[in-house]
Amino acid sequence: MKKFVHFRLHTECSIYKSIVRIEDILKKVKSDKQECICITDTNNLFNVPRFYNECLKRSIKPIIGCDLKLKYKKKKYNIALILKNNFGYINICKLISKSLIYNRGFLNYNFLRGILKKHLFLIFNLNYKKINKYNNFKFIKNDIKNISKNFKNHFYLEIQKNKKNYKKILNISNSLKLPILATNPIYFSEKKDFLAYKAKICIFNKKKKKIFKNSFFKTSKKINKVFYKLPNSIKNVYELQKKCNFIMNFNKIKIPIFNIKTKINNNSYFLKLLIKKLKNFLKINNMKNNKIYKSRLINEIKTIMNMNLIDYFLIVNDFIFWSKKKKFQVGPGRGSCAGSLVSFLLDITELDPLKYNLLFERFLNSERQNIPDFDIDFCQFEREKVIEYIKIKYGIDSVCQIITFNKMALKNSIKDIGKFLKFNYYFINEINKIIENSYIKINTLEMFKSNKFLSNIYNSNNKIKKLINLSIKLEGLTKNFGTHSGGVVISSNSIFYHMPIFIQNNIIVSQYFKDDIEKIGILKFDFLGLSTLSIIKNCLKKIKKKIILKKINLNDKKCFKYLKEANTVGVFQLESNGIRNFLKKIKPDNFENIIALISLYRPGPIKLINDFYLRKIKKKKIIYIDKKLENILKETHGIIVYQEQIIQIVKDVANYTLNEADLFRIMISKKKIDEMKNQKEIFIKKSIKNGFDSNKANLIFNIIKEFANYGFNKSHAAAYALLSYYTLWLKSYYIEYFMASNMSFFFKDLSKLNLIINDSIKNNIKILPLNINKSDKNFINLKNQFYKKIRLGFKCLIGLGENIINHIIIIRNKKKFKSFFDFYKRVDKRLVNYKSMEALISVGSFDSLNYNRANLIKKLIILYKINFKKNEKIINLKNIYFKKNYFWKFKKKILEEKLIFGFFIINNMYNIYKKKFLNFMIFNENIIKGIILNIKEKFMSNFFNIYIINEKNKILEIKINKKIFIKNINIINKYEFIIMLIKKKKINNNTILLVNKIINFKNVKN
Repeated sequence: MKKFVHFRLHTECSIYKSIVRIEDILKKVKSDKQECICITDTNNLFNVPRFYNECLKRSIKPIIGCDLKLKYKKKKYNIALILKNNFGYINICKLISKSLIYNRGFLNYNFLRGILKKHLFLIFNLNYKKINKYNNFKFIKNDIKNISKNFKNHFYLEIQKNKKNYKKILNISNSLKLPILATNPIYFSEKKDFLAYKAKICIFNKKKKKIFKNSFFKTSKKINKVFYKLPNSIKNVYELQKKCNFIMNFNKIKIPIFNIKTKINNNSYFLKLLIKKLKNFLKINNMKNNKIYKSRLINEIKTIMNMNLIDYFLIVNDFIFWSKKKKFQVGPGRGSCAGSLVSFLLDITELDPLKYNLLFERFLNSERQNIPDFDIDFCQFEREKVIEYIKIKYGIDSVCQIITFNKMALKNSIKDIGKFLKFNYYFINEINKIIENSYIKINTLEMFKSNKFLSNIYNSNNKIKKLINLSIKLEGLTKNFGTHSGGVVISSNSIFYHMPIFIQNNIIVSQYFKDDIEKIGILKFDFLGLSTLSIIKNCLKKIKKKIILKKINLNDKKCFKYLKEANTVGVFQLESNGIRNFLKKIKPDNFENIIALISLYRPGPIKLINDFYLRKIKKKKIIYIDKKLENILKETHGIIVYQEQIIQIVKDVANYTLNEADLFRIMISKKKIDEMKNQKEIFIKKSIKNGFDSNKANLIFNIIKEFANYGFNKSHAAAYALLSYYTLWLKSYYIEYFMASNMSFFFKDLSKLNLIINDSIKNNIKILPLNINKSDKNFINLKNQFYKKIRLGFKCLIGLGENIINHIIIIRNKKKFKSFFDFYKRVDKRLVNYKSMEALISVGSFDSLNYNRANLIKKLIILYKINFKKNEKIINLKNIYFKKNYFWKFKKKILEEKLIFGFFIINNMYNIYKKKFLNFMIFNENIIKGIILNIKEKFMSNFFNIYIINEKNKILEIKINKKIFIKNINIINKYEFIIMLIKKKKINNNTILLVNKIINFKNVKN
């Protein structure tokens, strides 16, 4: 039996063709003792780095190729290009990039002819080619003859058993003396996966596509049986794999050289720049002879130089300097780079790392091979301008953005498979609802087995079983690709020397995922558009004063008053209900407390917040095992909160270097049992050598082990705490500007906008309604010696597009509107249509011109009903009379506003029923009265949820049994007053309100 190699593997990244997962197929390769396998995804190398690594892990030789469509003399042929060596890799990256950018995925023969042919093998596929009078056999044969001449000894004819052109391929091979290659395309791993493969083909392709029943992995034995008449075709396969010797270079850092205008080299320039910056910093802060800063700087520079990262720092310094020069809003820091003094001196970050015990080794460790990440936050509207600057600076062919792969989620898989199996839509929807209520983040099959309810459904209904089994096969497969929100790559030369690229939405995007880019040593950044920076930018613009945020006092009493009161809606990272509850409890009194709270308010360490609070107020005694631990843990009241604290403990207790301590932290956090035992032994030995007894060393190791999972990156927390403080300071001193900027930014997020408006009212800011002559596109703050005011912006009207708003403002700027009819006459009715005018009237935009909204709506209807003739004079609105005046009651006005805004914006339902609240003064804690805001039926439950607003203007959630609900269905109406007798029940430490009885208030005596 001859050895065989599969040269036509299509993985899940052949998105519209395959369902093959790399791990599954490699198991089959290994079990059949095949030595190697070749990946040939269509038009891409998306999966190549992962495929290459997974093959090496299993001692399988990886062969890299790509399936392409070749354009030759107006004809299209299917080919596969296979890498012979590393030069071939560069060639194939160029060819794929050019075919996708310039030729819609078709490879032009001129591109192919122009490359070095000796580094690639070409496999020509005629197995599915239609050969008729339009595709004459002689012409095809002649084309193959011409193409093969350019690929001497590197050209193969592909042959697949029982395909329609089988004999013709043999004919061409014999007459032109071209070697044939036995292939078996793989689109699914094994025979039983055919239905899932067919489903994916049908889901992803609108046009009918060929479905190949036999396109699954076959053993060498099976292939030898299939091609027993063509032994050379199998021999050629094995000979070809021997010639393929591509080695992928990992962990070799490739950083572009930063060009400086001075004659000195980059190292000298970097050194001089930092010495100058440090002198200035020490002088300004009256620390001229501070040896700690000088020593730290020398240590950081040594590491940066040893790792050849000087150009990296200069590149970052350059684009941040350019951004700040252009007055762009740049974040004060993000991630572990905030722990670098060099970053601080180069103005990359705005936080002194020594002041807050931030470690450089957490950012840059000479014993770690990967390039450290510089994640930079920009204002959302300025991020693209920075990327454009980088493209101009380093060359458009050296800069690209990063791809992301979107996976098929279980719910979507169920929907798609349900359609494929032609199941009823409502049936599919019901299954998804059941899963949604039971969903836990484990393997789907495990979820069905562990959940009794799901298990019963799964085992009792074959229809559901089939649906779930097929959905599981598709779940997690690559569905499509997008562009990473922040990822940007800068290459030392053209990107296609390192990886192929393609265009998505007019953006050049890498074909490798960010982790793979990091592995091949290409420089990548995260340029993140942060909404908070956009809000800060807008706020500072409105204030019209020169405010330098990095110079503000970080111990401002007014700011901490706001913090202690949890008055932090709109404040970055500190505005959720949960964290505001903790703020009220902990009452932070210094900047370090903010850092700690941001670090603790996460899943896992959140359970330590109460302990932190009790120790802070000295209700719980703090016990330190050793004085060395006291120095490190004092600021967090004896709790390990930060990764940096673990590093410092390991350094001080076991005499590790900071680099070694960082690696120790990483090992411990992985929780691998064998590695943990090994690390424990080393730690205890080193601790004993450093003067600790074995019991104490054991105890300290166990504490580290316990907190290793909870420890947060302090550098990142400190940088984000600083951004939180900037927004807190703006809210404390310029609240009306700050809240107006928040409203303008979150105008599309109705729940957030509602929260900000309500918080503004609580902070004694008067919210003014829309006014056709005074409102702007954005929310504007108004100066007044008595009140702080914010006027609503036209943006908040749902359905009023930017074009309509801009048109109204342009017309108004020429001359203010005198009346509604004046407005109607002057605006373009094709743009400002009936619905837009109706919305503007309903929310009171014309109240200053005519307070009667009902009458204006009636007149608008009449105006739209009148068909004007060419010479007929436009009817004056004053001449439109009604026999009776139409008025909206207060409740109708509020409901219309709610309908258009999406929530109660200035008035609310509480104001309607104020008298009723006062009439029914019932002093019983088990009786609740209020207005029904919403009613929700709970699926898979015997309850309805009712949301009411009570006399204290608070929203309560109350559960009502379905029997009680049906009995009182005439009383329970949305936006109506209700009185209920309730009982309180505790479930999982949460108090739930349950309705015992609905009281008809008409029967209640005053």
